[in-house]
Amino acid sequence: MRIALLHTADVHVATFDQIFADLGSDVVLDHHVHPDLLDRARRGGLDAVGSEVQTTLKALATADAVLCTCSTLGPLVDEVAQSFPHVLRIDRPLMEKACGDGHRILVAICLDSTRDATLALLTACAAKAGRKIDIVLVVCTDAWAFFEAGNMDAYAQSIAASIKAELAKHPDIDGIVLAQASMRVAETALEDMGMPVRSAPVIAAQRCIAVAGKEG
Repeated sequence: MRIALLHTADVHVATFDQIFADLGSDVVLDHHVHPDLLDRARRGGLDAVGSEVQTTLKALATADAVLCTCSTLGPLVDEVAQSFPHVLRIDRPLMEKACGDGHRILVAICLDSTRDATLALLTACAAKAGRKIDIVLVVCTDAWAFFEAGNMDAYAQSIAASIKAELAKHPDIDGIVLAQASMRVAETALEDMGMPVRSAPVIAAQRCIAVAGKEG
């Protein structure tokens, strides 16, 4: 089986290599890194990269499964998936699972460019599952600079600090969603919160293996 991955940050290559290895999978991974796609999407919106992203994903669709690991590009992935259902956006399996955690879900993001796509996806997944949820959004404004500098420890701690500050205002939160793939590093710093803390990479990798198995 072969799984193609479209990334907008090089750090995800090693992350997903390790995740698939930990899952005991013998799939062949085909990584494609295009950081310029996120840069241009942040500056000009999805219309600035829409055609290029869709063309790239369709070209990768010869693989048994395709995963786009950038949540900002998620709506573009959904458009391609209408014709190529084995093309997956990284955050859909995460949001489907998070809907079962309770009524009030805290969603953390680091980039405002992913706000609309993230909230729309979680709302749609909840509606499909017949669940009513209340979303508390946290934008971890200070964290992204640490990610860009490659300081993942500080990135994780900054995310965790923003979330804990919001939790103090909302003691009735039922679950935490780390909406961007890179935010997975903050899981350990939040494991004592007494509620599910979910991120996308492992859940998405598991879904990819299942889809690739069906295609293969």
